[in-house]
Amino acid sequence: MNNQIEQLREKAVKLCADHGVTIQPYGGVWWLLGNGINRVVADLAGLCRSDLAPLAMAER
Repeated sequence: MNNQIEQLREKAVKLCADHGVTIQPYGGVWWLLGNGINRVVADLAGLCRSDLAPLAMAER
């Protein structure tokens, strides 16, 4: 099972790299930064393409 989780994490790292998203450690979690992306996730395993979609910006 640990091997499968590591494989999912490796896929997430590649997915982020393909979308120009930087992964930075942030305490015990991960901070994803990119064009329109500013998100903190608990684990990279299970990250999918829709998680990297830019968030809608609303003007105040």
